[in-house]
Amino acid sequence: MRNREPLIDLHCHFLPGIDDGARSVADGVAMLEGLRGLGFQRVVATPHMRPGMFDNEKQGLTEAFERFLPQLGGRAVPELSLSSEHYFDERVYTRLLNGEALPYPGGRAALLEFYEIDFPPLIEQRLFDLRRRRILPVIAHPERYRKFWDQPQALERLVDQGVATLLDCMALVGKYGRRPQRAAEELLERDLYQAACTDLHRPSDLETVHKSLILLEKRYGKAEIDFLFRVGPTALLAGQMPVED
Repeated sequence: MRNREPLIDLHCHFLPGIDDGARSVADGVAMLEGLRGLGFQRVVATPHMRPGMFDNEKQGLTEAFERFLPQLGGRAVPELSLSSEHYFDERVYTRLLNGEALPYPGGRAALLEFYEIDFPPLIEQRLFDLRRRRILPVIAHPERYRKFWDQPQALERLVDQGVATLLDCMALVGKYGRRPQRAAEELLERDLYQAACTDLHRPSDLETVHKSLILLEKRYGKAEIDFLFRVGPTALLAGQMPVED
């Protein structure tokens, strides 16, 4: 695990007490120190924005982030920035269009999550509307969606249309069960991921992330880690689809 380029994590729940991620400041600090130890130089906070479950809005999340930063004084942690994991329903979609959401820093890409939906034509149209407004849609952990377990070509169509995808690396070692693990492996083989992330929720997940990085390096090589955790994230933050060498 040595001699790698610094890594970027585009999806992490280290902000304490606002969703199902870190429960305390101590947990959030431990997560960030652990990620630094694994080689991550930059980490983006992506707390849930899902009305009815996690009623977070832009202002409250920004204030929570600003309250947390002073707790890190003098600690060895990665560079931090704020975004959100946007549940792609009507309300959050409208927030994205109206500037009331939290895209990635720079405003050129936004992280989206879905739950057991069939990705109907309406969703594809809304993803197109985001791209037309120069916001690159980034689908979080598509390997968890049943739609793509048996129909990876459906995800391929979205990628061909300019939608990016983000692998949760812990899926590769069975964190979410066998079906998401198999889906992650197939989507990797099909080159359907533009980047990867940890989706870290608690300090105990750090060991699983470590195992995932070891597996990625052993099975696919350091170049794949560099693409998924540096080249890809850098491109997405610029609102671009990455190009693999």
